[in-house]
Amino acid sequence: MHRKIMDISKRRGIMYPSFEIYGGVSGFYDYGPVGSRIKQNIESLIRNYYVIDEECLEVECPTLSPEAVWIASGHVGNFTDLMTECLKCGEAYRSDHLIEEHLKKSCEGMHISQLNDLIEKNRIKCPKCGGNLGKIYNYNLMFQTFVGPGKNKESAYLRPETAQTTYLAFRRLWEAARKKLPFGVIQIGRSFRNEISPRQGMVRLREFNQAEIQFFVEPDRKSVENFDEVSKIKTRVVTKDDKEFDMSLESAVKKGIMKVQMIAYFLGRSLQLFERMGINPKALKLRQHKDEERAFYSTDTWDIEYISKIFGKIELVGISDRTDYDLKAHMNLSKQDLTVSYEGKKFIPHVIEIAYGIDRPFYCVIESCYREEGDRTFFKFPKEISPYRTGIFPLVRKDNLPEKARAVFELMKKERIHAFYDQTGSIGKRYARADEIGIPECVTIDYETIEDNTVTLRDRDTKKQIRVKIDELTMYLMNKM
Repeated sequence: MHRKIMDISKRRGIMYPSFEIYGGVSGFYDYGPVGSRIKQNIESLIRNYYVIDEECLEVECPTLSPEAVWIASGHVGNFTDLMTECLKCGEAYRSDHLIEEHLKKSCEGMHISQLNDLIEKNRIKCPKCGGNLGKIYNYNLMFQTFVGPGKNKESAYLRPETAQTTYLAFRRLWEAARKKLPFGVIQIGRSFRNEISPRQGMVRLREFNQAEIQFFVEPDRKSVENFDEVSKIKTRVVTKDDKEFDMSLESAVKKGIMKVQMIAYFLGRSLQLFERMGINPKALKLRQHKDEERAFYSTDTWDIEYISKIFGKIELVGISDRTDYDLKAHMNLSKQDLTVSYEGKKFIPHVIEIAYGIDRPFYCVIESCYREEGDRTFFKFPKEISPYRTGIFPLVRKDNLPEKARAVFELMKKERIHAFYDQTGSIGKRYARADEIGIPECVTIDYETIEDNTVTLRDRDTKKQIRVKIDELTMYLMNKM
């Protein structure tokens, strides 16, 4: 399945490894012209939900930040993975992943000494050359660089998350939010992590896309007025002590499994978003981070995981109670006051963070929507995720049909409907190509069009065809969004 998905993705301009003509570099992927559209549609779905429905502010900040930012946040000292290197060939490995692959058991929460013992006792060698492995050490995942020339250059890092760059402008955002709590801020952009040995395609990248939302709240008010809109959603819930339940979000909150209602609310909204993207809801589950796994800034974190047929567990979103850790840390180092006076109280706001990847949901949409029916292979994308709303095809390349088809295509452009024009090859091959990139419906201009100004509209999923008048076509397509 993975080979077939990647074959279509490369041939049809969905995604492919970067720098191919130079042999490629692991952890980097290009989005082709089709994939870029799908990715933008995923981003738009997330953006519209948080900016319109949740009334979030949106910001865009630099990807490069001075070192002080990451000292304050704790990333310089704590943003590490455990690494070992082959003493013979120099190949680097993330030690816990290497041991897990060898022993087929989890190493979650283990310390360096425990992992070193496992390597030694089980005589684990370098998978590449069979050489001995060196002692494990902490490896910082941030890309470091410098700003400015000469002796006055300043140490800086490419951001490993967008959250910190949002926190830095808190005073200005507080003003923009009219000094009311809670308020949310979304930032969609690039982040960078110098992963040790990325080997899972788009699941683990060194340069990747995020949509992170920070909700600034009162420390003792982490509830949501409209929780009832998601409270009845039932799903698989896995707690930090590995207990599994099929239950509603309402039950999870009432039983104290989810202690912060706001976390439960955004888990529910995220489940709805992923289903709208086309991700199979039956492949999703909610998992609470174990104490030893949870990030240093969080008091409670829940992930939504997709169970991939190819890669196993894939984290799609992490929702955390970051308390006042970040604002307090930046206030202490910068000496700038980040407290607020609100309803007669003075305090540092707490943060509930919703951190989406974009690339991982993109891959999970691709996998979830992949279909094989007989000799036909296609992607069953929802209309709002599909790279094009429709395809426009003349039946043949003669008898004025291409000119008529171009006129219909121009009509789509005028109405701002993203359409795809194709007149190469037989109509059957064009349908197959459109199906392969998930176009939901295609319009064929045929000889009947010349007579009565109607076109054939073919459905991707059922292959059924109907006749629609050209002057009603744009309204018909927009109403079916």
